[in-house]
Amino acid sequence: MRRWLILLLLILGGCGGDAVVFAPTPPPPDVSPLRYQHPGGVFSIVVPRTWSVYEVNTTELAATAFSAPDARESTLSVAVVNLGTTPDADAFAALLNRYQTQVRADVEFYTEQDRQAMGDGSWRMTGLRQLPGGQTQPLNTFVQMFGSQMAVVDVVVPRDAAAQVEMQRIVNTLQVDSAAPLDVTDLSTLSSAKRSGLALLHLYAWSTAEGVFFITGEVANYGTAAVSPAPVRALMTTAEGQPLLEAVDTVMGYGIPPGGFAPFSLRFGQGQPNNARDYEVYLGGDDWQSELGEPLFPAEQLLTSDESSFDALGRLIVRGEVVNTGDAVAQAPRAVITIFDAAQNVIAAGFADLAVASLAPGERAPYEIAVPELGGEPVSYIVVVQAK
Repeated sequence: MRRWLILLLLILGGCGGDAVVFAPTPPPPDVSPLRYQHPGGVFSIVVPRTWSVYEVNTTELAATAFSAPDARESTLSVAVVNLGTTPDADAFAALLNRYQTQVRADVEFYTEQDRQAMGDGSWRMTGLRQLPGGQTQPLNTFVQMFGSQMAVVDVVVPRDAAAQVEMQRIVNTLQVDSAAPLDVTDLSTLSSAKRSGLALLHLYAWSTAEGVFFITGEVANYGTAAVSPAPVRALMTTAEGQPLLEAVDTVMGYGIPPGGFAPFSLRFGQGQPNNARDYEVYLGGDDWQSELGEPLFPAEQLLTSDESSFDALGRLIVRGEVVNTGDAVAQAPRAVITIFDAAQNVIAAGFADLAVASLAPGERAPYEIAVPELGGEPVSYIVVVQAK
């Protein structure tokens, strides 16, 4: 390469002022396969180097979710735990049943359709994962023991036949180091093998008496750091998948703490068109910076009381008092409410800033949130007060 550059400079040096210079064409991006090694050394697998990764690396769980560049959901995920013993056939069958019906991280949205013993000692379960908006996603789950270590691989089944063959090749490159250090744990640890740091939960679509269409839900933060308010986008589509309408907003509050939740409410004021059949919900965006610019005031130091009632206009009114039990001043306190029905769907959400600009240690202040529209019969609600 260096000799070629020198030659190019010599040629250009001999050209006149009217010469046309063509810049060399940049090489295409490298899309060759790459053997990925989990940071804990527990497993490796060969995947396209353009896939992004989300890793979980604890003393009891080694997991990674891989996403293709154009994928909304994880394309493939691997999770490994150490059960301490190698189960016999009956015990292994019981583990499969328990995993599929109780432990899967997506157990609320997954339906098994079939299972089959494979020639390499693994089992393959075929199933469907429910996606936001009512669509389903074909999924293959492979489970295999490597000594006392249990490996679970989830694969989104591609529509293209050639892509299915390539995905099978990728799965077959999985290698598990049965001697790698993993603390002995229970099968339930696999429920922590999340596919991303953020997830959409308790989605619900509903219309008001006036025909206004809402999509409400929560965003959960499974990561270890607080994130900035995440953008949420909903897109209505026809039966053929053609886009019709969209609504964009961010979750309510100043951010989502680790292990926390934040509600959102997307409003289509023009209602739902007659030819709308599905909707899709997207989380995040290309220009969204997940890092929180400033730390949140510790939520556990803002204690709240609450009471609820309906006013003459039919609005749900939740009011109470906030007290700062911490040692620092809480700036710009804001109360956020998430309302659920009996099925734990989010049927409404709202927020209100307190009338005070700050709360000194030991100070109290009232709050009141009015929720004018509900998507069902409210059974429970959660009030969280955030501050900077």
